[in-house]
Amino acid sequence: MQPDPAPWYSTTLNVWTLATVLVASWTLTKTVTEGWRRTIGRRRYLITRLRKIAPGVRHDYVESLLGEPKWQSMMECTRLTADEAKDADQGDRKVEITVRTWPLSRLGYLVTWGEDDTVVMYGITTISWWFRPRVLIGDTRIRLGKSVFAALADSGEHSAWLGNRRFGYREHHYFGNPGGYRSWYIGVNDIGYNAVSPLFNWFDDADDSRMRLLADRRALYRASAPINTVVISGTTLYEEVQEDHFFGTSLGVDQDTVRLADPEYQVLDSRISRAHRRFRDWRWRMMHRRREKRLGALYDDA
Repeated sequence: MQPDPAPWYSTTLNVWTLATVLVASWTLTKTVTEGWRRTIGRRRYLITRLRKIAPGVRHDYVESLLGEPKWQSMMECTRLTADEAKDADQGDRKVEITVRTWPLSRLGYLVTWGEDDTVVMYGITTISWWFRPRVLIGDTRIRLGKSVFAALADSGEHSAWLGNRRFGYREHHYFGNPGGYRSWYIGVNDIGYNAVSPLFNWFDDADDSRMRLLADRRALYRASAPINTVVISGTTLYEEVQEDHFFGTSLGVDQDTVRLADPEYQVLDSRISRAHRRFRDWRWRMMHRRREKRLGALYDDA
């Protein structure tokens, strides 16, 4: 009786081969996925994360989506009270708001305002032509960096400012119960993409605050200036929001906070830093030419 022939396979060898193939496949998949997220898929990856944020979510939840914020600061606000409680001690109504800012991979910025680890409002600013997310404001869908203010009905609530270096414009839109009692603040941030500043002679001299535009000039501005920033808020909770003092000179991200992280302000020099500075200077010149051309068109129309 002849013994059984030796098997052509080895069980132990096949198990280790299968494990090696699985590990290699998992590593390759992870490398390709991570590379996609950091390059051509970065925009879609960020938009997918941003869609999950809403007023009322926890800060830890936002951090789990986008990592730790790069900037953080504090501000003091006065909580709103009912009419019958107006005589209450104002000190008891003071609350501290934590402002956190995330850079969105040189495509934009996310800013959240939180109280007691709860996000009460958040804002998105685009700084790149490649990052133009769609935003639903009431029943109207706009694209940051492309859609103009005239795409939305004029709410009448607006403010504008123009200084030696900084400028901005914002509007407030509210739709009651159909909009979930949320408020949308849309505007132009001077650090954002395709930012167009209002002109000096467009401001209403009758307004002591110098923050309102003339009606005809504002109509022209709304028809020409793209929206590059949107801030979404829940029910208004603070007096500063109602009095239009909450955002200061920037709707969304503050340019003076984030610009020191740009390559041109880096202390340690390198070839990459110099290349970044040259590219930034070239991009700034192109944006300046587009802005001058756009302002020239607005002057001609006015």
